[in-house]
Amino acid sequence: MVDLEKLVEQVKDLVLEAAKFTKVGNYSITEKEGESYNIVTSADVAVQEFLQKGLLELVPGSGFMGEEEDQRDTDKEMCWIVDPIDGTTNFARGMQQSGISVAFRMGKDLVLGVVYNPDLDDMFWGVKGKGSYLNGKRLSVSKKDFEHSIVCTALCLYRKNYADICAKILKEVFLDCADFRRFGVASLEVCYVAAGRADSFFEFRLYPWDIGAAAVILREAGGVIGTIDWSKGGLELSTDLILDAPSPIIASNCCENFHKIGQIVLKHMDTFNPAEYN
Repeated sequence: MVDLEKLVEQVKDLVLEAAKFTKVGNYSITEKEGESYNIVTSADVAVQEFLQKGLLELVPGSGFMGEEEDQRDTDKEMCWIVDPIDGTTNFARGMQQSGISVAFRMGKDLVLGVVYNPDLDDMFWGVKGKGSYLNGKRLSVSKKDFEHSIVCTALCLYRKNYADICAKILKEVFLDCADFRRFGVASLEVCYVAAGRADSFFEFRLYPWDIGAAAVILREAGGVIGTIDWSKGGLELSTDLILDAPSPIIASNCCENFHKIGQIVLKHMDTFNPAEYN
């Protein structure tokens, strides 16, 4: 039996150690697949390698999914889901908005999440059924209605062919909410919803490592997170996350705002062919 409250403390310690790799100034930068907007640094790789070794030692027999080098040992009952540096471009440019993200899955459930911003020394964490915290202070979502909401969002950077559908969705959301924010780091943005700094979040295509840890933190703060599911043949708004492939992600401070964005997304995906989503 895994003691999650003990485990989260061990994970936080590992993440703090891993963050030391982000303080080394002479890291290299490489473009993934020759795309100027999709980069990886040697710090990303170093953080992931350190965390993979340490996390697998914490829970022997667990699997590991990491962004870098396509690490996807996900057929185990328990699995770590890691983004070593979410917001790599921000990190490489010294913008102080990036996060080390570690989630732990047991069966189909995300049960533990840690997101750490090394530059601001902000440590978000949550354990299923035990609440979520920022630097020791209990988190709770805002009570803002949609008209007064700040929505974190972005266009689909790594699939620019989705720009048109994203733009249509975002225009309709923008006309009904208070304003947008775009930090370029999904894990932190969902944590900001958990902390009441923002009120909703939407991106058209994210991987499990982008939002796995933050999902636990948001849910434990009283928020809602989910996706658009087409596994049953039609498009449905679902609070069950897809943990083995990219998917649209909607997160909000309450069910009403979650469904508000969800219905807008569904409307504009009405003519979208899910078979083309990748």
